[in-house]
Amino acid sequence: MLLKLNIFKILRSKFFPFYKSSELKEIFKILEKDHQNSDEVAMFVGGCVRNYLKNKDIDDIDLATILTPNEIKRKFEKTNFKVIDTGIDHGSITIKGKNLNYEFTTLRKDIKTDGRHAEVEFTNDWKQDSERRDFTINAIYLDINGKLFDPQMGIIDLKNKNIKFIGDPQKRIEE
Repeated sequence: MLLKLNIFKILRSKFFPFYKSSELKEIFKILEKDHQNSDEVAMFVGGCVRNYLKNKDIDDIDLATILTPNEIKRKFEKTNFKVIDTGIDHGSITIKGKNLNYEFTTLRKDIKTDGRHAEVEFTNDWKQDSERRDFTINAIYLDINGKLFDPQMGIIDLKNKNIKFIGDPQKRIEE
């Protein structure tokens, strides 16, 4: 019975992946409106991508975006989505959906850090954003069409069940 459930879960995730939900399609339509290159507006990142690749349940959706929190707020002003300021100074904003919350964080690079606090600068460089993340498996991006972007080679580490720091491990541990 357990084998049947796992096979069903794998088939469901391949034929009906989380990023094809009607709510996410609506969110991306709003994000892409009036934007010239819509392919680069936002991508999924972190745990939802990891779980998708491992055929696990997804209950938390993080997205990286080239849009600033204020741009996102303006785009969602006259919609049915509620906007929650979660970390404006660090580029984070949450869009409350019907069943899930979607946390958007503007692409950024850390200028100065002291533990959990960082002085950040926004960027539009996806690879640069990946370099500030902790582990390679948390720096795998997935676009709304299912295309993966893996600048830190996290997919290999995920398949091999390796946890690798991005950059100097000692510095990351101190952070």
